[in-house]
Amino acid sequence: MHAAPGGDATTDPSSPYFIDAAHPYAAAAASALTSHRAKSKWSQLASLPLPDPLPASAVSAVLLLLRHRPHVALSFHQFALRRLLPSRSPPPLILSASAAHVAAASRLRRAAISVLSSATCHYSPSQIFNALAATYRRFASAPFVFDLLLLAYLRSRREPLAAASIARRYLASGACPLPSTVALLFRSLPCAESALEMYHQVYTRPGPRTNRVLQPTAQTFNSLLLAFYRHGKCQDFDIVLDEMDRYSCKHNVGTYNIRMAACCDDRDMEKARGLWDEMVQGGIQPDVTSYNTMIGGYCAAGEVGMAEEMFKDMEICGIEPSVTTLEWLVRGHCRTGDVDAAMLVRVDLRRRGFGMAAEVVEEMVDRLCQKRRVEEALCILRAEMKREEFTPSRGSYEVLIRGFCEKGEMEVAMRLQAEMAGKGFKAGAEVYHAFVRAYEKDEDHEMVERLRKEMAAIGIEDGSDLECMQ
Repeated sequence: MHAAPGGDATTDPSSPYFIDAAHPYAAAAASALTSHRAKSKWSQLASLPLPDPLPASAVSAVLLLLRHRPHVALSFHQFALRRLLPSRSPPPLILSASAAHVAAASRLRRAAISVLSSATCHYSPSQIFNALAATYRRFASAPFVFDLLLLAYLRSRREPLAAASIARRYLASGACPLPSTVALLFRSLPCAESALEMYHQVYTRPGPRTNRVLQPTAQTFNSLLLAFYRHGKCQDFDIVLDEMDRYSCKHNVGTYNIRMAACCDDRDMEKARGLWDEMVQGGIQPDVTSYNTMIGGYCAAGEVGMAEEMFKDMEICGIEPSVTTLEWLVRGHCRTGDVDAAMLVRVDLRRRGFGMAAEVVEEMVDRLCQKRRVEEALCILRAEMKREEFTPSRGSYEVLIRGFCEKGEMEVAMRLQAEMAGKGFKAGAEVYHAFVRAYEKDEDHEMVERLRKEMAAIGIEDGSDLECMQ
């Protein structure tokens, strides 16, 4: 990094971070935007003579001079990108850093993240961090700007490791990201071990330029638990829980929700219920996620009666069920074969204004078809398709086609297959085998032979010697 004798790189003309506040254009542009009325200032700005070339240091200086009028400064930033700078070139890094500082200092979070997200498409994490660090004091910025850089990377979902490297630079400077930003970083890292290592770097090891050790919160530990959960390391929860105890950090509803979810995934409902009871006895009020976790766990374990009991308790406690709550009950009844109960829950679901996800519809359609109630299954699919955001799954079509073929209603099956193709789903072995069996049953040998030739041409095995799709 280049630096001026006084240590300020922004005043050194040889530095890539030079901001030329003495440039004639900078002073004229700032004056035009502060001395004229709103309707005339932009036309006045557009009429200013432009030096050729116009250096980025002068454009950035306009933002510096307007930093106490952040909305005007950011409007000028957009004007500069559209009208003053080469359109096919990346935005100058010094200009992006300047705009980010102006936005961050005024807590214009969305604007700052937008500027920094654009910069991440053209510059490396170290380049952006260095530019922000070099210009930080000149703009009287706030540490918040480095959090926003972290968030720009985390929200892009492209480079979580880049976000981690920025966090390490941030810590090395003697500062620390906000707890909410650190929590998001934990959840984004590619493995639980990386999240735990980052936790230790932030909270248990004093940085090289500070002796203070930061205090983690329940949010910190919940995010760490969630990272372990997402990466299948639930057996190592005790590592996190021991840290919570070390800091005398009380478990909250989020802590219990993650731990109960892990038990439910393992079908250990006895342990999940034990955690539930511990939570309630400790005076912690379950939330909708708590109930959904337990209801989902009971339904997945085939204990739908217990799931219904939890649902009743939820309503008694005045907690409004979500679409997830009711979808779990639909799936639970379907998996135990009680289609009529699933239909009743669906009525309640629709009464509340909810629609079912495609995979839930598929499960319900499948179970109805197994009961040879294919007409009802088709009616449900048609009703859900009336919702603008609903897209049927391939599985729903395949199950229905098989069901109508088994009933010998070939015209309906053919229409469904054509509709399926219109949705972009190519017919596979499931569909071909259903039609072949149906035409064999009708002794339509010509059609059977034609279908078998099609199957051979696209590489689908005949399956005539297989006892499948029963």
